[in-house]
Amino acid sequence: MDVDAFKAPAGKLVDTIAGQKAFVPDPLPPDLDLSPIQQLLSDADQKLGELRGIGRYLPNPYLLIRPLQRKEAIASSNIEGTYTSLPELLLFESSPKDEPATTDTREVFNYTRALQIGITRLEDIPISNRLIRELHQDLLAKLPSHRSGHHVPGEYRREQNFIGRSKDISKSRFNPPPPPLHLECMNALELFINKDDMANITPLVFIAMIHYQFETIHPFPDGNGRVGRILIPLILHSRKILDQPLLYMSQYFEDNRDEYVDIMLSVSQQSFWMNWIRFFLKGVLHSCEKTIETIHRVRELQDAYYRKCHTARSSALLLKIIDHVFERIVVTVPRIRELTQTSYTAAQNNVNKLVEYGILSESTSSRRPKYYFATELLDIFGA
Repeated sequence: MDVDAFKAPAGKLVDTIAGQKAFVPDPLPPDLDLSPIQQLLSDADQKLGELRGIGRYLPNPYLLIRPLQRKEAIASSNIEGTYTSLPELLLFESSPKDEPATTDTREVFNYTRALQIGITRLEDIPISNRLIRELHQDLLAKLPSHRSGHHVPGEYRREQNFIGRSKDISKSRFNPPPPPLHLECMNALELFINKDDMANITPLVFIAMIHYQFETIHPFPDGNGRVGRILIPLILHSRKILDQPLLYMSQYFEDNRDEYVDIMLSVSQQSFWMNWIRFFLKGVLHSCEKTIETIHRVRELQDAYYRKCHTARSSALLLKIIDHVFERIVVTVPRIRELTQTSYTAAQNNVNKLVEYGILSESTSSRRPKYYFATELLDIFGA
């Protein structure tokens, strides 16, 4: 790690292994003058409010939440070099007892599961070290030992870690706080996250600070980036900034990956907090706009499918199946049979009608039972 780059650090350098230095961030919050970015902050707040308003009037928000979470999982995992496609993820979700084609698909599936469990757990416990460790445990569940780094999922690291392409710490780009200082940092972060009096810090700046701090502490041997990005929708939800977990930012971070990493490092090295917060707020604006656009496209498509079925004088069951299609994107005849409580033949006939109407397409996968994709939905969420 280049210690000379830490010209005005937002923390302190301490001794660590192999004669190297590590960085320990100052406790939050920093003393900032936000007046230069007040307009951007106002724009981001306004756009977030627009998304919140749309979310409140969705008849079934889970028609959007589930696919959005899958897109988030894929984008967040891509940042870490873990790749799968939306169809492959959906196929695995439809039959999780089977092993996925790749370990990467299992990892992305774990991300969606950790995100969902995290939102549910907020009903019982606050965002805390306990919840963060549970998220990490879910994130690395059932992975081969070589992929989990032979570390116990859900446990904070016991050794110095470092960030860089080399396995030699002397060539690292950044060294997070060494043990046990990283635990002290996480305890301080937990207290900050759960402070009641946040009147002097706007919610989006609050979340931007937390995201930087967590990524800088890097408390786990692996999976820190993904856990840190999961925390963004969890904080929005827990603070009731959004009634529904509809905002996900990983696609923005992936599209601007180098800037994302470099700007956070510049906070550590030179206290460039404003650059980071500006970048984060632009991400909120962009992500809100993309989600609102997606909501409109999905609702327009849903209305078009409803009209198509009404025009064809199809059974009322088809409308129920269409809702299920929008939530899951991939379906099987046995699942439709279970959903509609009809015979296998009736379920197959309904699926055939949706294929005829151009709503479903049969998968080319050799898996059984046959899988059917809503291809126009795949285009929306895969874009």
